[in-house]
Amino acid sequence: MKKRLISAFVALAIFIPLVIIGGIWLKLAACVLGVLAIKEFLDLPHKNKRPKYVDVIIYALTILLVFMDERREVYYLFAILIPMLMVIYCNDNKKYNADDAFKFIGMSILIGTIFHAFLVIREKSLMLFIYLFLITTLTDTYAHLSGSLVGRHKLAPKISPNKTWEGAIIGGIFGTLCAATFYYIVIDSNVSVLLLLTITLILSSLGQLGDLFFSAVKRNHDIKDFSNIMPGHGGVLDRLDSIIFVIIGYILLSGVF
Repeated sequence: MKKRLISAFVALAIFIPLVIIGGIWLKLAACVLGVLAIKEFLDLPHKNKRPKYVDVIIYALTILLVFMDERREVYYLFAILIPMLMVIYCNDNKKYNADDAFKFIGMSILIGTIFHAFLVIREKSLMLFIYLFLITTLTDTYAHLSGSLVGRHKLAPKISPNKTWEGAIIGGIFGTLCAATFYYIVIDSNVSVLLLLTITLILSSLGQLGDLFFSAVKRNHDIKDFSNIMPGHGGVLDRLDSIIFVIIGYILLSGVF
């Protein structure tokens, strides 16, 4: 517990000032986190022993997507075509094949887009950035506390045995109410309350879905954490699993791209 608290404090001490300052420092931090996240994906046990240059190219594509500009379709085209062309160049089905290409396309586009979206949202509004993180933080906190106290019915026992329906519902309700209240008071008091609550609840539910999805990935590869960058907390994907799906939902609902 002590190690967990210390690592959380250190992470927050680094992360909070960077978010407040924004600019180039936050861009560099997003790039570093994106590289670490894609490394956690690449480090998962794979059937094929791929060439090292494949990893280098995937890292490069991820960084490119993090820093992409308004011509996003061009960057996505690169992220799709290059892994596919490498199948032809490698010409060794036991090292790198079409299945690997599709997997790495998905990895790089997911991670690159999410960390690029972090930057776009932060540039748009610091308070909006905080609102989205509040959704996941408060939902996870209330879900954990209520699940421990009154949880009886397992939500997905084969994926995450400790999660319960009671915790998910109570976490979703309180996470939605608290985050929506923050949005209404700090960001826009003219917004439709019903619309705000509906959107926040959708994002809260997506955050919980993201948590379960990445838990399923870990179960599938028989690992506890994606890495040990944050002792007691795991890796980048362990900490950002919920917010990744929240950001995806926000992108789809708001048309920020």
